[in-house]
This record gives sequence, C-alpha cells and structure tokens, in this order.
Amino acid sequence: MAKKKGKLDKDLFKQLRESGVRKSVADQIARASTGLEAGKKKAEKGVREAAENFRSLTAELERRLPIGEDKKASTKSAAASTRASATKAKASAGSTARKAKTTARSAGSAAKSTGRTAKAGAKRTASTRKSGGSTRAAAKRGAKSTASSARSGAKRTTATAKRAASTTDRSAAAKKAAATRKRNAAKRSAAAKKGAASRSSSS
Repeated sequence: MAKKKGKLDKDLFKQLRESGVRKSVADQIARASTGLEAGKKKAEKGVREAAENFRSLTAELERRLPIGEDKKASTKSAAASTRASATKAKASAGSTARKAKTTARSAGSAAKSTGRTAKAGAKRTASTRKSGGSTRAAAKRGAKSTASSARSGAKRTTATAKRAASTTDRSAAAKKAAATRKRNAAKRSAAAKKGAASRSSSS
C-alpha cells in the first residue's frame, strides 16, 4: 500500500518552482511546510535544512558578485558610524581617566597634607615632654594614631582611584563591543537587502 503524502502548500510550491527549484525538491519542501502547523518535528527539521541550504547558496552567490554602489555606500556608512562610535567611546574613556588621575592627585595631596599635620602635631606634642613621662607617652600615641589614620586615608583614596580607572576600561570595552555589533548588523542588513533584490530579479 502506497504511503499517504501530506498536504501540499501550493503557493510555496509555485514560488519554489518559479525560482528554479526541481519539482521533486519543491514538492518535499512544500509538503514539509504544511507539517509545521501541526508541530511535526520531522517537518521542522526538513524545512530548517532547506532554509540553511538556500542561505548558504545565497551567500555564495553574493560573494561572487561585484560590489555595487549601493553596497559600497552602505559599507561606507556603517564604517563611518563605527568610527564615530569609537571616537565617542575613546573621548569618554579619556575624560574618565583624566578624572581618575585628578582624584589620585587629590588623594596624594591630601595624604601629604595629613602627613605634615601629623608631623607638626608630633613636634608640638614632643615639646611638652618636659611636663612628665605620661605626657611623652601620650604624644607618641597621638603621633602614631595620626600617622596611621593618614596612611589609611591615602590607601582608601588610591583604591578608589584604581576602581574608577578599572570601571573606565570596562566601559570603553563595552562601547567598543557595541560599535562592533552595530557594524556587523549593518553588514548583515546590506547582505539581506542584496539577497532580496537578487531573488526578486530572478523571479
């Protein structure tokens, strides 16, 4: 007993035949397409394979074609957009880096100022040593505490500046990646338009 064939998508079959696809192949694809509505996995696999083959063939044909004016203009536009995005990202990164350097310099100045204050305080405290041993001990503790606070403040400020610089690098990398994705999207769009034009002219 002959195996019963599935329904045929007549519109798709006609379009495939007009595009030069062999009758047997067009028949298989058109019948598999009707199986998609029923959720058949085998039909979905067949249609996906056919679509992938057509995409590969289209890409190969476009690769062999000379670059037209439309594609050149699209490529130039995408390149200009990418360069503009890269320039903005670079300018933003430079601005953030300068701010980070300024913060680091401010931290260094603050540390030096605190150090000078600590030394001055130590000298003043030392001048009171004549009043007794307890005063000398208090002066030493005060000087050590002040110096420790100054070092801790300087370390925290330096760490903050480093984190800011690291954030700047990540931001620049993210913007560069976004610019690359935009350029690739522009290329794919141009290729898709070219393929649509080729198919339209063939039909």
